[in-house]
Amino acid sequence: MCKLIIKDEVNIKLEGLPLEVRRKLSNAFKYEIPYARYMPRYKLGRWDGTTTLFGVGGNGYVNQLEKILQILSDHGIDVEEVEDRRQPIKINFSKVAEDFWGNKVWPKGHRFEGQPIRLRDDQVEVINKFLETPQCLQEIATGFGKTITTATLSKVCEPYGRTITIVPNKSLVEQTEEDYIMEIEKN
Repeated sequence: MCKLIIKDEVNIKLEGLPLEVRRKLSNAFKYEIPYARYMPRYKLGRWDGTTTLFGVGGNGYVNQLEKILQILSDHGIDVEEVEDRRQPIKINFSKVAEDFWGNKVWPKGHRFEGQPIRLRDDQVEVINKFLETPQCLQEIATGFGKTITTATLSKVCEPYGRTITIVPNKSLVEQTEEDYIMEIEKN
């Protein structure tokens, strides 16, 4: 009998698996550390230079479940019991309207300097879609106004904690920070 315990949003544990199946799972998620050959443990022959994302004790990650279940199926093992220990998260976002920023105006130096900050209909639609389904992905065109969109999303999420905005290079990090400061903090 195999029991799957979902500990939280990231971690899982499989109980009741034979050791050889746990070893196969561990090997399936094993990878080499590229810089291992420079480490003393490797040089002394005490370590093979690999690490695994699934422990022989049965600990793994939720995002591995598809591959784990396939390996279990290949060995004729079914998960007979699932214990989900995740706590439900109650987050209710209110819909955003074009006047979300109220009476705030674009700061000096912005191309719309002095005008009220108003979201366009397409920006409102995208923001509300993210708020409806927080784990969704959306493809947004160049020039859409992604900075004001992400700034709005960050502001909406502020009561629940911090947010992170990821951009592809350092110059965009600096540009996005400047825009956030210009658009949000100076008002």
